Amino acid sequence: MQENHGGVFSRLVPLATLALGCVNAPLYFASPTPILSVTGAPDAMGNQPRIENGLTLQFRNPNKTEQKDLDTQSAALGFGVPWIERAHVHIELTYDVTNTDSKDGTFGIGIDGANEYTKYDENIVAMALGAGNNNAPNYIPLIPVTPQILAAGKTVSGTVREDDFEEAELDLDAMGRWMAPFNAVLINNSQVNPVGLDMVPPNVVIPALIEIDVNFTANAAMSCNYGVRVRDDNDQLLHDSADTLFSPTPALFQPPAMMATN
Repeated sequence: MQENHGGVFSRLVPLATLALGCVNAPLYFASPTPILSVTGAPDAMGNQPRIENGLTLQFRNPNKTEQKDLDTQSAALGFGVPWIERAHVHIELTYDVTNTDSKDGTFGIGIDGANEYTKYDENIVAMALGAGNNNAPNYIPLIPVTPQILAAGKTVSGTVREDDFEEAELDLDAMGRWMAPFNAVLINNSQVNPVGLDMVPPNVVIPALIEIDVNFTANAAMSCNYGVRVRDDNDQLLHDSADTLFSPTPALFQPPAMMATN
């Protein structure tokens, strides 16, 4: 689902102040520093090195009128309506991976994150799935990027598109609030096969991601630099000193015990 292309800017900076007064102008956010970098040397168990970091998008709290509208909608639907909706916040991630080794190698990227209700961490899920056995960890990211072979000294650029994030946001909400089987919804594209989504109300309002976490692995010395672009339809990102920070406490998703023991 991801597309590769050249010429992706290697460093992104927050440009929120430049977007004020513009309708749906995209805002750009840099990945944390230092950038993701691995040596490629396996650990004591023979597993490829993994490293991760991420960023939290800072949104403002709703004002009194907006909160009243949310409460009214929630009461009418019979379930919570998120403040940060998928329909109004559109996310895209671009990445540059550079092979700094003298040999070719393969890298992988997995994207996890959180909405205001639920946080998904592929490392926690892998630990739960591996409890009681000696198998290699099975990492299942919220958004997988197809592993790629990268020649020594080369750089490849790619994009994780808005529709990839939209699918992930549906999956996360289905797993978190509606107890959908995570292995079914993560493996299947809902537009092709909506298996596992039976319990999700047809009129659900899907929350957008407010946290984005990137896992990077490679079997050669490589680095990964990424940036996040956000289109914020309703001007909910925090940029006015008069506003207060929206600070939800999402619950950490863990696969059901019956799945963890399979």
